Amino acid sequence: MTKNEYLKMLKRELRPITRTEREKSLAYFSELIDDRMEDGISEETAVSELESVADAAQRIIAEAAAQGFLKPKRSVWEIILLVLGFPVWFPLLLTVAIVVFTMYALVWILIGALILVSVSLAVGGAAAVIGMFFSGGISAAFICLGVGLVCAGLGVALFVPSILIARAYAKATPIIWNRLTNRKGGKTNE
Repeated sequence: MTKNEYLKMLKRELRPITRTEREKSLAYFSELIDDRMEDGISEETAVSELESVADAAQRIIAEAAAQGFLKPKRSVWEIILLVLGFPVWFPLLLTVAIVVFTMYALVWILIGALILVSVSLAVGGAAAVIGMFFSGGISAAFICLGVGLVCAGLGVALFVPSILIARAYAKATPIIWNRLTNRKGGKTNE
């Protein structure tokens, strides 16, 4: 049996314990096999020297039960209530998910609009400066020049902050997702 096969079988047997404890146990056995292989033992021999998957799983589950790391089992009544309550809780959950997604998308839309406004101001300012040469008189040319420079300046001045805001929001997206899914610091009870 190879290391991957052993770890896959052990992972399947360790389903009753929480995800963090399961990952710790799998990492321990992976390290144990790697250490033996570094000593010059073949992969199959290193795996065969370990306790059987069933024995290891029984021992780990017993230790996890003693420490309170077993997944909670649902009673029959909880399952029945979940099924019967589906017409109520599912639409509510779906509504909350849609509202959260809409708010997230709305911020991206606002950032995009800010970028478009800054680009439009810069292009409009450049067009006004170029339009200065085609204006009817000297006063109209100075007005076009002034308006063009102000618009171009505002466009350039707004573009940099809007890009910085977009980058900051993109960096904040994983943090927001982790908070919404309650995965703060890997403390899930799966």
